[in-house]
Amino acid sequence: MNISNVLLLAVLLSSFGSAERQDSGIVNGREAKPHSKPYMASVQQGGHHICGGFLVSESFVMTAAHCFTWGKNLTVLLGAHDLHKKDGSVRIAVKFYHIHPGFDSETLYNDILLLQLEKPAPMSRTIQQISLPKTDKDVKPKTVCNVAGWGRTGDKKPAQQHLMEANVTTVDRKVCKTAWGKKGITAKMLCAGGSVDQKGFCQGDSGGPLVCKKTAAGIVSFMEYSRCSSPSKPNVYTQVSRYLPWINCIMKSLPQAFLVVPNRFFGSVCFFDVLPAFFGEEIVNGKKAKKNSLQYMVSVQQNGKHLCGGFLISPNFVLTAAHCDHRTLTVVLGSHNIKNQNIQRFKVEQKYKHPLYNNVESGSDIMLLQLSKNVTFSRNIKKVQIPLKAKTIKANSKCLVAGWGRNQTEGKTVTDLLVAEVETIDIKVCRQQWNQKKIPENIICAGGFRSNKGACQGDSGGPLVCSGLAVGIVSFNFKNNCKYPNLPNVYTEVSKFLPWIRKITKTGY
Repeated sequence: MNISNVLLLAVLLSSFGSAERQDSGIVNGREAKPHSKPYMASVQQGGHHICGGFLVSESFVMTAAHCFTWGKNLTVLLGAHDLHKKDGSVRIAVKFYHIHPGFDSETLYNDILLLQLEKPAPMSRTIQQISLPKTDKDVKPKTVCNVAGWGRTGDKKPAQQHLMEANVTTVDRKVCKTAWGKKGITAKMLCAGGSVDQKGFCQGDSGGPLVCKKTAAGIVSFMEYSRCSSPSKPNVYTQVSRYLPWINCIMKSLPQAFLVVPNRFFGSVCFFDVLPAFFGEEIVNGKKAKKNSLQYMVSVQQNGKHLCGGFLISPNFVLTAAHCDHRTLTVVLGSHNIKNQNIQRFKVEQKYKHPLYNNVESGSDIMLLQLSKNVTFSRNIKKVQIPLKAKTIKANSKCLVAGWGRNQTEGKTVTDLLVAEVETIDIKVCRQQWNQKKIPENIICAGGFRSNKGACQGDSGGPLVCSGLAVGIVSFNFKNNCKYPNLPNVYTEVSKFLPWIRKITKTGY
């Protein structure tokens, strides 16, 4: 089940991977005192409430990852008590969607999403942020906490226009695991309410906070399907403290790669789990690739949508970036226009991420995709040569980078392959320019610095080609900012990984 299949509207029901999980609202609670919870946010789609959320800084609202629907714009309503009245509330559009890279829409593992706002929230009596845990520490069992939201108050009851709240009691994780059986309660989940005290949430308001001692300890995630009024299992929350490194990475704007989805949906990459993600970069100030050129270029796709670039190095292997990993991938070859009917699509049979890969900041951002069958080379499909031995690329070498993504910071993705010429940058100069921002070993820097050309959101994993050799893999740039010049773009250096490539592909590279 993909994200778009999760029904979040307050008046609908939905399950997650089984008939036992369902969205959320508040049951057996009471109306909250108006504006007593100034951190509460109503996450909305088309002006309609779909999820709860909570303000964690002037620029970020935290909610559940399953509140994200592919291709749909969201806004957040802050300072509201009655959703049908303005009453000093403020609506702000979402600029970037930072979905945790390990989110799984079937199991709801890592069900956490940071919404980066278009503009800072205006702090006031009715709009304030809530504190997050300072350390990764479990909430003790039998702690009384508070959950709030605008969802249903029972299985067959309507959604509420006024903010509701309920006090709920936390549950020992072992007890919760036993109650849920094989449904996979993990150490990153927190259980409270539901069967414990017949209070908690119901469908319609996932993403709201579980507040314990004035701190947002949990995010409303899932419960039993159609058992709001008579639950036999505890309600389940994402435990915020488990994600502090990732949260801090996002909010402190470390080096970033980019999520690409329709209609401006992209966000940064901060990997603290080696788990699925779909991110990319693209080409700024490039031009359309010439016909019968760059026939090795690959569009790596998920659900038929372009996610990342890649390049064919043998009849059955594609090289791309490790941060482009996702549960189900296909690759498209054979045309510069990825909407062309003559494209050839191949299933990915096996993915091989480099064993040292952990996150883009630590390096080894390289992945091999083994195709389900061999590609037949033709005029439109050819492989590209990679280096045969480790060799440092000289500074100021003229190279090419190509891709299908955005051609400016907030530009639209493109369907025709774009290519730009960039110059490599001395590695010492590159590190000096990045200064206190740590960049990994085994990289090449090119473009973006002292130049108006380089990579941007939409096509990580594509090749840096110098003298006909694919020497680098697009990895990341600085803060999603493609208004070059700024800092050098960073590529994984292919030649440093030749032994690993040879071992996987069983070739003579």
